[in-house]
Amino acid sequence: MRHGFGRLRSARIGVRAAGALALAISVLMTGGCGSEAPAAAHEKSADLNKLDTGNYPTKAQDPTTTDPAKRARLIEGLRLGNIVPLASEIDQTLTRNAPATNVFVEPNSYDGLLNVDHFAEDAPGFVVGFATSGRPSKDPFLGYTLTNAVMIFDSEAAATSASTALARRGLYLTYDGEEFGPLQSTQHPTAQIVWTATEQRLASWYPTGKFVIFSMFDQNENRVVESSFHLAPEPAPLALADKAIDITADRLKNFQPTPLDKLAGLPLDPDGTLRLTLPRPSGDQTANAFTGNLDQHGALHTVGEPGRYKALFDKTGVDSFIYGAGILVRTKDETSAQIFLDEGFTSRFQQRIDPPAGLSTARCVKYHGPDEHAAPFTCNVSFGRFVATVWSQQQQDAYQRISAQYAILANNK
Repeated sequence: MRHGFGRLRSARIGVRAAGALALAISVLMTGGCGSEAPAAAHEKSADLNKLDTGNYPTKAQDPTTTDPAKRARLIEGLRLGNIVPLASEIDQTLTRNAPATNVFVEPNSYDGLLNVDHFAEDAPGFVVGFATSGRPSKDPFLGYTLTNAVMIFDSEAAATSASTALARRGLYLTYDGEEFGPLQSTQHPTAQIVWTATEQRLASWYPTGKFVIFSMFDQNENRVVESSFHLAPEPAPLALADKAIDITADRLKNFQPTPLDKLAGLPLDPDGTLRLTLPRPSGDQTANAFTGNLDQHGALHTVGEPGRYKALFDKTGVDSFIYGAGILVRTKDETSAQIFLDEGFTSRFQQRIDPPAGLSTARCVKYHGPDEHAAPFTCNVSFGRFVATVWSQQQQDAYQRISAQYAILANNK
């Protein structure tokens, strides 16, 4: 995985990546057990008595929350992420995910593209949303970037009203005073669509049931080429907007929003695996302080190359990503976990360092590369059918985190 595996961006919609930000992986389970007997190889290579776990817990803990209402909405958003299509499923040329994977309960503008200063006023009844983003290259100025999001509202009327209000508010467009212009799709006449030719950016809001499908096409390459060579602007990509709506709306047929009075009853740990993940310390802001789970499809939103990792996930039977102070990946068996450990964490910018005392099977690296947002230290280890990864600004803290995570798994008998 790319360095920074595990950093989920939350509470944002919008995309214009200015650099190679590390994408994230997150988490939710779909059945299965939450414990695994320790293998003989692990018992020989790890000495729990020698592990320095610092102040981190070493036994499984049932998850808790200090904000049940917000946590319930986040869980609903993760359920939504498990069915939202990948950008590559809308346009197969978008082979790389861009750094705008989100579960959000309070959207705000990212890099000044979306005008959501008055979101609460424009979108009463909003419950939660999930956004994904993709492009054809690491370079954000090649091709175009698609951001596709689904927002859940408490009623069909609220969704319809919000789509109109959000589109009227529009985008932050200040290019030589140019304003956005409305468009209409003959295929989806209820879609609210705005377009700016100079900025080469189209955004659409389409209400369907209790959902609003938001799609934004940011054609960076066209804008740069047209500006450099004084060419006429390309036409609005209405066909792509229609396709994004069609594919997303079709997926939503398989999703039933949880009634508001039932949200609080959504389980924090549906299959008992979140309790096996190292809990996030109080005040820890790593990965935007997000805790939760995604299934295999949901996790594909958060990796750099979803096509490559879909093959690895299938090969190793990955069914769950659990996010706490690190990430716990559940594969189908111990052999598969080892394969995932061998193939899933690779970067030419990583330099191997010694593992922590008592845990010789841990693979720890120090990052030396261009991504200023990447954590300097990362450690990975497998145990039974699980693979764990943690990251930190400090080497000793990374050692303590991976040691504690390993101890939690080993002690879960």
